[in-house]
Amino acid sequence: MRNVKLLWGIIVLLTGVGLVLFRIAITEPHASVPDPSASSGEESRIVAKIGDKVITSEMVRQKVYSKYGLEVLNQMVDHLAIQLEADDRGLRVEEKEIAAELTRMQQGYGSEEQFYQSMKEQVGMTREELHEDVYFKLLVEKAATSDIVVGENEISDYIKQNPEEFADTEQLHLQFILNETLEQANRTYQLATAGGDFATLARERSLDINTASEGGDLGWIEENDPFVSPNILKTAKELTVGEIGQPVQTESGYAVVKLLDRKEDKKSDPEAIRESVRKQLALQKAPAIKDYILALRDKWKASLIGADSEFGASPTPSPSPASGQ
Repeated sequence: MRNVKLLWGIIVLLTGVGLVLFRIAITEPHASVPDPSASSGEESRIVAKIGDKVITSEMVRQKVYSKYGLEVLNQMVDHLAIQLEADDRGLRVEEKEIAAELTRMQQGYGSEEQFYQSMKEQVGMTREELHEDVYFKLLVEKAATSDIVVGENEISDYIKQNPEEFADTEQLHLQFILNETLEQANRTYQLATAGGDFATLARERSLDINTASEGGDLGWIEENDPFVSPNILKTAKELTVGEIGQPVQTESGYAVVKLLDRKEDKKSDPEAIRESVRKQLALQKAPAIKDYILALRDKWKASLIGADSEFGASPTPSPSPASGQ
């Protein structure tokens, strides 16, 4: 689902870019995190030149350290507070739980590799870094809800009241070309059905700036995706794999759609569904995660020693790319 991918990318970009730049700085060869009080004459590599001016790796590290150091420090304190609380309560996160959450996050991407490649390209986050982020997200959720009781009747009532969340659905892998007029769309349809390469036609003729460069690929979308034109979905459902539909009108123009593939999206077994609902309802009853982490900082007596002068610190829990907090 392209919109899901875009929203996810924005969330990760906004919350992760500072951490990425900081990692770059502290992993620079032959260097460590700079001490702001260190001598400016310290040996440093030249990484850029312009005119008679130079920029050194030490200058970059100092800039990144002062701008993003507090964000990284806050995240490290948060993680330690969460881990201390989890250890005290005997809470653990299993690898299978992390795998399941990562799979959920990959919805809307064509494949697992595409998801990780996208995360790497957008913010430079590796598999290991995403794994760590998901670990702490799940761990703090367990800690925050460990004392909250959700009754079996509550779970059953929620499932009955929200059947659409648990119904099996079909996923469609689509390409499309958007034209301004019906005449243009009819011409696109003629070229495509006459043997023209659909991806090439999309690059040459599509007005959709988000997909044209990718050959019109919409990725995998759910059959009832609210972000996709109902006319496109209706046409796609009636196509066989590899078939191209006649032009349909959308809010943005006229679209020619090709069905690349389809698959059934089966929901989890009843026990897994109930457990998922239990967690969802427990989180609704729990305090906001940010407030909970602040409470953990207080409980475990966290302090940012000297951070006021170094960064202009504030004791704010760090956001999690995985949770969108």
